[in-house]
Amino acid sequence: MKPIVLNPNQRKEIEKRRQQTHDKRLYTRLSAVVWIAEGRSRTEVATLLAIGLRQWANWLRIFRNKGLEELTTLHSRGDPGKMTPHQMQQLKDEVAKGRFRSSHQIRDWLESTFGVTDSSAGVKDLLRRVGISYHQVSGFLWKADPENQKKFVQKVRRHRRETRRAGAPRTRRYDVDACHPVWGVGLVYRCWLLLGQRLLVGMGSGRHRLNILGAYCPDDHEYLDHRLTRDNINGEQFVNFLRLLRAAHSETEKFILDVDGAKSYSKAIVPEWLSRHPEFRLVPIPAYSPNVNLIERLWKFLRKAALSQWHKTFEAMQDAVAAVLDHLEEHRGELETLMTERFHIVEKHEIPVEYRDAV
Repeated sequence: MKPIVLNPNQRKEIEKRRQQTHDKRLYTRLSAVVWIAEGRSRTEVATLLAIGLRQWANWLRIFRNKGLEELTTLHSRGDPGKMTPHQMQQLKDEVAKGRFRSSHQIRDWLESTFGVTDSSAGVKDLLRRVGISYHQVSGFLWKADPENQKKFVQKVRRHRRETRRAGAPRTRRYDVDACHPVWGVGLVYRCWLLLGQRLLVGMGSGRHRLNILGAYCPDDHEYLDHRLTRDNINGEQFVNFLRLLRAAHSETEKFILDVDGAKSYSKAIVPEWLSRHPEFRLVPIPAYSPNVNLIERLWKFLRKAALSQWHKTFEAMQDAVAAVLDHLEEHRGELETLMTERFHIVEKHEIPVEYRDAV
């Protein structure tokens, strides 16, 4: 059997699919390719995956001759059981409405609608076979205007082209926003525990807050911030932050900063300072639109990496935040796919009727 050699892009794509799939068959196939590429023996891989050598060899032959897409195509989707194709489509249509919170509710609906009875495990197996999986719903700010968001994204693309245009003045662009981690608050999270176990996490008083005014450059992934433990973020502190940017890039001729509607940006000291420094340009982000502000993803990553655990002191929380924000290069693998200028805009036809009426 010829060896399998993966280039970095192939390995990255396979690992990504292996992490995201909920289908054991696909996970097994992808694992076989990865492990053989790592140099494991045929017998070892077959034993680990509990498959025969013939099946294993057939998967590698498919990958080598026809590629990854063919390997991950399951030509046999399984027996749909007691339901007709029309009933299957009805089930999918109902699931798409988000009305079911558990497989038990789906089982009851199948019985009352079609007279189809099955065990809870059987229903779950059916759902997996037809491409239905369990997800967390996504929240959105229903007051946002999709058209304004689209116009802003077009502006972002125009600014990106401007920074890359040959002969253009030295321009840097940043997504700017504030983050306010509060010590000991918001630590209630979900995790796997032993049956009957209760896990206690310490909670603080909520009186200690770290104010962070940060800027992220989507072109070279530079991150800069201004952290405050006693003062709030106001007009004076925002000007200090602008001075920090200017000092870090004294050769830059133009700064484009995408900012939200925070009141501190409109304080009298800010336009007065900007009038003396025309190289800075503030570009307003549409209202209720954190989804088009790239740095919001960084704050979400920060909460997951540093703030979803108990820190005994406020200083310990600051150290945990610094360990992430001051060493983002250590998280390059995760941020590479997270911090990209691909924005999801909720179209009006996607918004449920009750929200559309409110708009």
